[in-house]
Amino acid sequence: MEAVKRVPGMRLRTFFLQYLLILSGGTIVLLILLLGLFTAAFSANVILPANYAEKEIDAVKDTLAAGKAVTPAAMPTLADYAVFTAEGKLLTGSLNGKGAARARELIQQGKNQGSYYYSSALNGEELWIFRYTLKPQFASPLLRSCLPNPQLLGVLLFILSVLVLAATLAARFGRRLTQKMAGLQEATDNIRQENLEFTVQPSGIREIDEMLASLEQMKEALQASLKRQWELERSRREQISALAHDIKTPVTIIRGNAELLQETRQDHVQQEYSRYILQSVGDIEAFVQEVIDLSSLQAAPRHRKGPVCLTSFLGELESQLQALSSGKDISAQVTIGDTLPEIIVIDKELLQRGIVNILANAVEHTPPQGLVALEIRLDQAAAVSFIITDTGSGFSPAGLREAATQFYMGDLSRSSGKHHGMGLYIAESAAQQHGGTLTLENAAPSGGGRVTVRITPDSRMDSN
Repeated sequence: MEAVKRVPGMRLRTFFLQYLLILSGGTIVLLILLLGLFTAAFSANVILPANYAEKEIDAVKDTLAAGKAVTPAAMPTLADYAVFTAEGKLLTGSLNGKGAARARELIQQGKNQGSYYYSSALNGEELWIFRYTLKPQFASPLLRSCLPNPQLLGVLLFILSVLVLAATLAARFGRRLTQKMAGLQEATDNIRQENLEFTVQPSGIREIDEMLASLEQMKEALQASLKRQWELERSRREQISALAHDIKTPVTIIRGNAELLQETRQDHVQQEYSRYILQSVGDIEAFVQEVIDLSSLQAAPRHRKGPVCLTSFLGELESQLQALSSGKDISAQVTIGDTLPEIIVIDKELLQRGIVNILANAVEHTPPQGLVALEIRLDQAAAVSFIITDTGSGFSPAGLREAATQFYMGDLSRSSGKHHGMGLYIAESAAQQHGGTLTLENAAPSGGGRVTVRITPDSRMDSN
């Protein structure tokens, strides 16, 4: 990753201040637009002013004062009215009985009620009472019946417009902030995936760029640490491999001399000592071979994979199992499932070594007249599984968790002292290098051990 350029950028608080300023400016613009809209509506007589009802009532009063009859067309449209006799009897009007009585009572008391205002006029013996409000109203009766009064409608429209504006700006600034944070997300994802070769462009926000610079420093330190670790690991593998090969030469000489000694005339004690020497030499050779196998496995190149005939590969595994179990009074069983692919892409030597290690371990821990079974099948995820089951003592709880750990020797139920805790580790490493897994469990009802090597579809190639 190239160094994050220290370009001038805004502070995070400035970024959010922009949002607040735009929101405030947008609110003012909305307010001006609404005021202009209502002004135009007043000018076009779509909305009537608040004192329009008073003007209508004054016109009716003037007609009454002139002693003229008030026609229905001349009655106020934005006011309710009631006509009473001198005795208080309701003659006519748009107010119902209770409303009219309450209006007459308030006129007599000279009071108003809530948002209503009252006015009265005499026409001979008749008392005319008008009830009205001082609020703008729509000129259209349809709009008056369907919408709230313009004053309330204006407030509601303003609130709704501000909410829509705030939501729109929040979404826009949220996308901008996400874009600014994309470099930081990319850097953390790459470091988590141990990909230390990537480039991140500055975000333009100082705080984020400072975090990116810190991540870059951490990446460089991690890269240097991993490089040192890789070099040390490579050196360790080379030293172990060289040491193992160097040990093979004197061990071979010891074996040869011990075998020569056995051909000489020896008494019983000398023969026993020679046998001990040969047995110990065999143990050393087995251990050295496991170390060589482990070093070879850890340094195995990925390009050794290639297409392999599965039938031929299984035949070789069956031969290995027969050879391991021969002369031990142990039955060997191989079951091959249906619909297996003809060709699989594997590192044949590596995978075979891992499975043979499991077979050898199963044979070793199966008592006489027991059974070691090898099953090969295609599971529901189209992955090839090699399942080895024995009728031995099975794995202990600790062994189920750790038997595949390198140099693990703690499972007394599966340890004979002839191995050095690397067989299952090698098998698991082989499975992982083929994109698969190794699973340990105890089989029911026998209680013996069961080991499954599963190769994922990525390492499999269908036949033509």
